[in-house]
Amino acid sequence: MPSLNRQTRALVAIAAGSFLAIVLAYMLAPAPKRALVADVSWTWATVYAITCCAFAARRHPAADQRRAWAWIGGGCVLFLAGQLVWSYDELIRRVTPPYPSLADVGFLGVYVCFLVAVTKLVGAEPRRRFDHELLIDTVLVTLTAGALAYEFLLKPLFDLAGSVPPLLTSIAWSVGGIGVLWLILVELLRHTRVPLAAAGVVTALGVLCVTNVVYATAALRGTFHSGGVLDLGWDAGLLLLAAAAAVAPAAAPTVEAGGRAISGNAARIAALVIGLAGIGAVAIRNALSPEPDAGSALLIALAIVIIGLRLVHSTRADRRYATLLENEVASQTRSLMDSLAATASAERNLRLLMNAVPDSIVVVDREGRILESNGPTRVMGALSGPPENRNIFKFLDGDAATVVREKLAATFRGEIQRFEIPFSRDDGTHGVAAALYAPIREGSGITGVLILARDITEQKRNESQFQQAEKLAAMGQLVSGVAHEINNPAAIISGFAQTLLLDDLKAEQREMLQMMYDEATRIGRITSNLLAFARAGSKQRALVDMNDIARRTFALRSYHLSTLNIAVSLDFDPSEPKIWADASELQQMILNLLINAEQALVTVDGPRTIVVRTRADEGEARLEIADSGPGIPAEIRSKIFDPFFTTKPEGVGTGLGLSICYGIAREHGGRIWVESEPGLGARFGVTLPRDPRDESRPEPIAPPHVAPAGGDLTVLVVDDETALRNALLRFLERRGIRGEGVSDGAEALRVLQQRRFDVIISDVRMPGMSGREFLERLQRDRPELVARVVFSTGDTFAPDTAALLKESGVPTVTKPFDFAMLVGLIREVATRVAGRPRASG
Repeated sequence: MPSLNRQTRALVAIAAGSFLAIVLAYMLAPAPKRALVADVSWTWATVYAITCCAFAARRHPAADQRRAWAWIGGGCVLFLAGQLVWSYDELIRRVTPPYPSLADVGFLGVYVCFLVAVTKLVGAEPRRRFDHELLIDTVLVTLTAGALAYEFLLKPLFDLAGSVPPLLTSIAWSVGGIGVLWLILVELLRHTRVPLAAAGVVTALGVLCVTNVVYATAALRGTFHSGGVLDLGWDAGLLLLAAAAAVAPAAAPTVEAGGRAISGNAARIAALVIGLAGIGAVAIRNALSPEPDAGSALLIALAIVIIGLRLVHSTRADRRYATLLENEVASQTRSLMDSLAATASAERNLRLLMNAVPDSIVVVDREGRILESNGPTRVMGALSGPPENRNIFKFLDGDAATVVREKLAATFRGEIQRFEIPFSRDDGTHGVAAALYAPIREGSGITGVLILARDITEQKRNESQFQQAEKLAAMGQLVSGVAHEINNPAAIISGFAQTLLLDDLKAEQREMLQMMYDEATRIGRITSNLLAFARAGSKQRALVDMNDIARRTFALRSYHLSTLNIAVSLDFDPSEPKIWADASELQQMILNLLINAEQALVTVDGPRTIVVRTRADEGEARLEIADSGPGIPAEIRSKIFDPFFTTKPEGVGTGLGLSICYGIAREHGGRIWVESEPGLGARFGVTLPRDPRDESRPEPIAPPHVAPAGGDLTVLVVDDETALRNALLRFLERRGIRGEGVSDGAEALRVLQQRRFDVIISDVRMPGMSGREFLERLQRDRPELVARVVFSTGDTFAPDTAALLKESGVPTVTKPFDFAMLVGLIREVATRVAGRPRASG
């Protein structure tokens, strides 16, 4: 029930207080004054009931309820009219009101208003669907009411044998009261639910009707006197009506809105109980009567038959209901089992879906405890047991744990976090994960965090290698230009030195020239090694000489190692083992191992040595790099190949050098390991499989020796370096070969139109027309001259140069070149050209 406002509480309190005052007045008033107390009490109770009914008729929100209270108020007005007539006779005329009198007309008119009010009061409520049970209950209530009225009212009234008007008046009083009570019960039966707020009205009407029925008998017998107990019945009924009318507007919510109600089942049970009790009372009364009444016996028999039908119908209905209930329970059970099976299937599908995702999926709470996870989580963390109930912070070191706590707190505030974090596995290895934290919302709150983590350890290693390759590619571009500029002066110095060495010189002069030539040749080797290392990026495997790779890589670091007082010993396998590998990646691996040994040696004060050793058998080739450094502690020996693991100070190492070596060895089908004892240095070993193709490759067939061509040879030298051209032409002149020099390919084409040359020596990279363009013009316009071309270059490792040399098949000399070897190549080309038949024309 809703809370009552102040006005409603005041009206109810007045009704209750009025009834208490009336009871006290009856108790305290002397007998002669009780009639006056009764008349005043009736009048006040009726006037107050009319006032409250008018209040309800105006204030109630439902139209049908307002009409019901208007009819009840009208009934109270009629009751007041009868009461005023009664009081006039009793108090003014001081005579006992006759029976019947004009007052009875007003009193009996109340029943009409009450009957209409009852139908209006519950008429808007939902009705029951008509069925046999409703019909039987209605007939039972009607028969019971008739039997009770006949046995306890009409028979006694007829037995009194009074005059006809009083008898008829008493019958009207009794039948009207019984009729209102009967209609109330029938209306309760006809509706499925009736608001509980109507209970007060029903109670009040019931009190009034019962009082009227009792009054009918007492009045016919002449035993009624004002100021008795019956007067309290009327006062109580009227004041109850007033209280119910005061409460009705505040109790307006309907059953559908959640108000409390009287169910139709309760009314049906009440009807059956009333039927049994009423018929039982009639049967007892008739049995105790000295002269049993045939009419009562007939009513009892009919009632028993109806009650029997009611019980039989209820039993059959209960069985039908039980069957329906069993079917419904079975249906609901099947539906529940289907729902459970669907839920289990959905959960299984979700689990399969989660496990199919290659990334780790984890749900954690605010403390970082793992609540749910998928299969890849175990793989990623190398877990030995289930991850549930473990804490994610156990996989992180101090700095990483601090970052993750901040990210976790931000996610519980509703933010989405993306970041990378290093972690540790149960097997002691380390990795890097790319993580996404997303809040899990439930209602208006966040109950957990969904973590999507991807192991990017290998990706980071590859990115580092790619960055290294990018650096080497950029270095290659730089070194290529520098090497070209260095090789040309070195070739000039070497050329003039070789030319002067042809003269008859003093021993001291010859020694100086020989030294110049040797140092120029050394410059050539240095630039060649730089170019070979910097040109990493082709990612193409070929048959490479492991000794040559190790030797070239050491040459790049030899001077720096000597400045650190580190002695390097090269112990190469004399069989010159060859493997099928990427030369640039092997150089990168060897260089990383040399730098790692170098950084370890600078921390010790004793002798500093490095041994580079190669060995091979039929199945594999082995590279070893050993140092005399401080060694590697046992507790970190299993972690040194993990990405980003380093023991060096910040800024000295990235923790990727040995990880890259591990990746290169694995990509080549080999393995890498370390042997170390603290204080005794470390020895890194790499084994790589030897490809069986190296045995099956045919050895290149040496060209047959051809005798030098007779007569004078003519050579055209095409090079943009004037000094280099002059040096080469002077040397050739000393060797009896006539030559001419030009600066680019276009000028060479003009000269070739005027003169014939046995051999054409052309630089590859030149301003204007390059060596490639020059060769293409010859192939198109003078194809007979292509066989006379010899290329010279300072960078055979450049991709465009290497492709040109491979595609053309033209003989090549590398700057700074040995002039004596070049003369031999010139005579060989001239001889080969001379042996070919000349084209006619």
